[in-house]
Amino acid sequence: MLHPEQLKLFVPFNGLDDKYLNEALKHIRVEVHAKGTMLFKRGKPVSSKVYLVEGRVDLIDSAYYATQVEANSERAQTALNDESPTRCSALAKSSITIMSIESDVLDRIVAWSQSVGPEIDEVDAQSALNREIAVDLEQDSKGDWMSSLLQSPLFERIPITQVQELFLRFEEQQVEKGEVVVKEGESGDYFYVLATGRAHVYNNCDSVDVILEPGSHFGEEALLGNTVRNATVEMLSDGILKRLNHDDFSALLKGPVLQYVENDKLDALGKPYKVIDVKMPMEYRLRHVPGSVNVPLSRLRAAIPELAVSDAYLIPDDAGSRADIAAHLLCQAGYDAFILRSPQGDADDAAA
Repeated sequence: MLHPEQLKLFVPFNGLDDKYLNEALKHIRVEVHAKGTMLFKRGKPVSSKVYLVEGRVDLIDSAYYATQVEANSERAQTALNDESPTRCSALAKSSITIMSIESDVLDRIVAWSQSVGPEIDEVDAQSALNREIAVDLEQDSKGDWMSSLLQSPLFERIPITQVQELFLRFEEQQVEKGEVVVKEGESGDYFYVLATGRAHVYNNCDSVDVILEPGSHFGEEALLGNTVRNATVEMLSDGILKRLNHDDFSALLKGPVLQYVENDKLDALGKPYKVIDVKMPMEYRLRHVPGSVNVPLSRLRAAIPELAVSDAYLIPDDAGSRADIAAHLLCQAGYDAFILRSPQGDADDAAA
């Protein structure tokens, strides 16, 4: 039986608080294998991340060169299979103990932990902008929530042909003072816009404490990263919410907003670009795009005001769900952000 302190010997678990380590432990399998066991073969898809807890394993590449991995070594801190399809075959050279966790599950847990990291002390730049717009609209007319959305950088990326469809898909929800709209730790099902009323956003670690006014939106991070909610939203007054379900959000908001770019198409951006790696520092040290700057997702919000608007920002997709969340945060703050697709050459070579 593994304990949280043991998990902290491995990446990316070493960057997680106990709350998230305990969640990961619910999904981890521990297995013992005899010497000579083939854990996985080169060029094959593997849905789980496999870590060496005890013993010795050889990683055999396409040239049949073997790299020996000993438990408790620096190499053993990371998964034996860092990609899928795998680059190497893994052969047990002694009796071994391994632990494994589904890659998608680990990705969601890490994204959840970083989206509510201790660096977050205020609502993101776009929510602040929404509040300013909402105040102006309330003074001017009726606090039109649609106008607030359409004036935000996030919605500027949506094709005009889809805007009408977007608003038609919104469902109206009446809410009362004291009602909890979303709860931290629960799964995400809707994207919300506050049409009327006021709401309080907070979390268990007291790193988020924000008042939302009409025109503010929330709930997108859980849908983008397929993670649980990272904060609780409680109504401070009676009000009206507009909401989009997961499928409509993906089709009408996530799809048009998130942009992708390949390495060989970077010249087409037509402007200077910087690569921001949002993985945790240990992950970044072990693997990153040359020339990239490490800004963990938990610190990205605080760094946004320091970024140059004239540059494009690329987020390598090896951060999984965190890349989606980071690109979305940058887009809704008015920056040009793209998800940089990993080169396929390595995977193709491994499968050859």
